[in-house]
Amino acid sequence: MKIAFFGTPEFASDILRWLLWYQDIEVVLVVSQPDKAVWRKRELVATPVKQVALNAGIGVLQPESLKRDQSLETILKRFNLDFIVVVAYGKIIPKSILEIPKYGCINLHGSILPKYRWASPVQAALRDGLSETGLTTMFMSERMDEWDILEIAKIKVDTVDKSPDIFQKFTRIGPELLRSTLLKVYDSELSWTPQNHAEAMYCGKISKEDWEVSFTKQGAEEIYNFYRAYTPWPGIFTFYEGKRLVIEWCCFDVIWDFEREYDWDIIIWSFIRINKKFFWIICADKKFLVITQVKPEGKKSMDIESFINGNKKVLEYIFD
Repeated sequence: MKIAFFGTPEFASDILRWLLWYQDIEVVLVVSQPDKAVWRKRELVATPVKQVALNAGIGVLQPESLKRDQSLETILKRFNLDFIVVVAYGKIIPKSILEIPKYGCINLHGSILPKYRWASPVQAALRDGLSETGLTTMFMSERMDEWDILEIAKIKVDTVDKSPDIFQKFTRIGPELLRSTLLKVYDSELSWTPQNHAEAMYCGKISKEDWEVSFTKQGAEEIYNFYRAYTPWPGIFTFYEGKRLVIEWCCFDVIWDFEREYDWDIIIWSFIRINKKFFWIICADKKFLVITQVKPEGKKSMDIESFINGNKKVLEYIFD
């Protein structure tokens, strides 16, 4: 079967790389977002999906706008496509393109729909502390992530998993799930299930400015889940003496029952404990967040011991 593949980031490139191995799937064209300037030199760097496609000798299109670029529709129609496959492409695909392939457009989405529609489902699942998530294949419409479900594959979320770990697990199950869906739709062996829109949850794009944490308002486990969701990017942070302090490694500590030892009306979140390479801060749920690595604003990453050695006042500092 002939497919055009729409995708942009690393995860999508991993899925594409596996699809190229299947003898019953022919990727005839790749569509990715335009290259972006990165680093200080502002040099244009190809998207991960584009890099995989070029290495495989597959043509790549990178339109700035799917609605305004009429040539894309013309090119897609020339291939007599069976499917368009979309994995983390990053743009809404107009109806005129969705109607081109013979069997439709199939999206591989990073959650168990209808929960966590839109842009950041992996991060949302970790942020909310889920023990299970998964991938969904679905038909596409102009309304993002709202059309019928085809197949679902689930994974276990371990308490130490961060976003890159979930994407690695998805890479292991995603290609075969996608292939299964394509073959079954192609052979008319798969029925689909309408989504229950009343159960839908939404997650928007991630902003690097949004992930300030508050020890006085959030529990230790909640902050830890934010850390799992938004590490390595954009990272969670607090402020120390007016400057941003990124928390690069942490966990929450539930081993000791400090509530029996202290008058919590007097000592609440301002309690700090130092023990070599560990730094404890009591949070709103009276549990401890354990911090071992930070990145002060304008400086390199450092272990907590090095940070304390250069900032003795932190032992008496009251974090918000």
